[in-house]
Amino acid sequence: MSYHVLKIAKIAAIYAGTIMGAGFASGQELTQFFVVYGSMGLVGLLFTTILFAWLGITILKISHTIKATSYHQLLYYACGKRIGTVLDCIITLSLFGVLTVMLAGNGTLFRDTLHLPYGLGIGTIALSLLLTTLWGINGIATANLIITPLLAAITSFVAMYSLSYHDWNFTILHISSAAINISTSHWLLSSLLYLSYNLVMSATLLVPLGARTPEPSIRIIGSIIGSLLLLLLAGLIILVVMIHYPLSPEYEIPMLHIAGSQHFVHHAAYIFTFAAAMYTTGLACLYGCTTKLTAVTSLSKTAALLIVITFSVLFSYIGFTSLVSIVFTLFGYVTLWFTLRLLYLSFFPK
Repeated sequence: MSYHVLKIAKIAAIYAGTIMGAGFASGQELTQFFVVYGSMGLVGLLFTTILFAWLGITILKISHTIKATSYHQLLYYACGKRIGTVLDCIITLSLFGVLTVMLAGNGTLFRDTLHLPYGLGIGTIALSLLLTTLWGINGIATANLIITPLLAAITSFVAMYSLSYHDWNFTILHISSAAINISTSHWLLSSLLYLSYNLVMSATLLVPLGARTPEPSIRIIGSIIGSLLLLLLAGLIILVVMIHYPLSPEYEIPMLHIAGSQHFVHHAAYIFTFAAAMYTTGLACLYGCTTKLTAVTSLSKTAALLIVITFSVLFSYIGFTSLVSIVFTLFGYVTLWFTLRLLYLSFFPK
């Protein structure tokens, strides 16, 4: 693999892999932010994808221009010192919340699917995240480069298999959200919230990559490929959940239930997919929280990692579905200003 292709693949894999977390792969997150709006949810997904590509390029470009080493520098650059400081603190807490969601998701997987202790699931992923993050950004990039293609392949197969044996037509787009507590009253706001919190999570890893990537073509192609991969996978998952609606939202992990109704091999493969998706997003959140903690204290990286992991384990006992609906929506509102500022800077750079 040539240097340019490898660099493009790393950016695309990190961008897509970070967003493909527990909520995404389970179908729960996409249900709450897109499926409940029916056909307009699909319009929202397309709108979100375009902005993912555009703003991903912007993040990488600005990061290289200012030689940023962490997302905090990008945040201050985009929002100013005063607002940036406030957002920085809130975003760090939000990243911690999403990390907690990933741990809770793995605990749910172990308890409800593998019939193993909830705490064992949390401990397994916590240890994996800890060991990988100790390797730094290169270790995280390598993990995403390996795992993301596998996630894409398995998710696509399970979704397309489901679509192949169901009779479906455009009536599936007429969704009634009465049975679900929707996050917002409008599909556009929901799409922007989804975009906003995922941009910040991605920025924790895209910023240091952007600083090390001087070639504009690599930054542009990597961001576009990562966004298109997300569009493909999210679109497939949304269509499958719509076909199984309104039963699908009743399960904490709708896609895992759907895979289990197909074949035991598909079920086993999707168990891996769900766990791996939580792992890739957890890496970005843990890296972001640790970077912030080491920046404001005299703690070593290892000590900061242990503190963040310990507290996330404790809070993960709140539960997966409750955390998805609460943490992700609040995270989206908090980071919306950052998204709007990035959009402004993409057209009117400093």
